[in-house]
Amino acid sequence: MEVTSVILPQKLGLKLREKAKETDSLPEELGVELILKGLNEELDPEGLVEHYRLLSEKYLEEAKEILKKGDLVQVSEKFWGATALTIKMLAAKKGLKLEEHGSLWAFVTTLSRMSRDEELVRFFGEVNVLHRNFYENEMDKDAVEIIARDAEKLIEKLKKIS
Repeated sequence: MEVTSVILPQKLGLKLREKAKETDSLPEELGVELILKGLNEELDPEGLVEHYRLLSEKYLEEAKEILKKGDLVQVSEKFWGATALTIKMLAAKKGLKLEEHGSLWAFVTTLSRMSRDEELVRFFGEVNVLHRNFYENEMDKDAVEIIARDAEKLIEKLKKIS
C-alpha cells in the first residue's frame, strides 16, 4: 500500500491535535477520518486494516524514540495509540470498526476469553493508565517504562492472534 503524507500549517496542525484530544482520538486517525468525510469516501476493509497497522507501527517506533528523550506525556500517548490501533486493526480484520473507548475494552475482553489469555485484559488495563497519564502527567519515568514494556508485550500477543 502506498502511503501519502500531508503537511499542515502549524496553526492547523495544532487545531487538529486539540480536536483529537477533545474527541479522545489520535491526530492521524482523526485527520484521515476528516479527509474521508470531506471526500465522501470510506476505506475498504483491507485499507482500514492497513491504515491501523501502519499507524500502530509508526506510533510504537515514535514511542521508543521519545522514551529515550524523557517526554513521558508523549511517550504515554504513543504507547497507548500503538496499542489501541493494534486492537482496532484486529477488529477491522473481523469486519468490526471500534470507535469508542468502551468498544476497545469489550473487544479485548472477547479476545482474552477466546484465546484463554487473561494477560490481554491485564496488560490492556495497564496501558489505559498510560492513556490517563497523557492527560494527568502523574507518572514518573520508572512507572512509564514498566508499563511501556507491558504495552509492547500486549502488542506482540495481539499480533500473534491475528
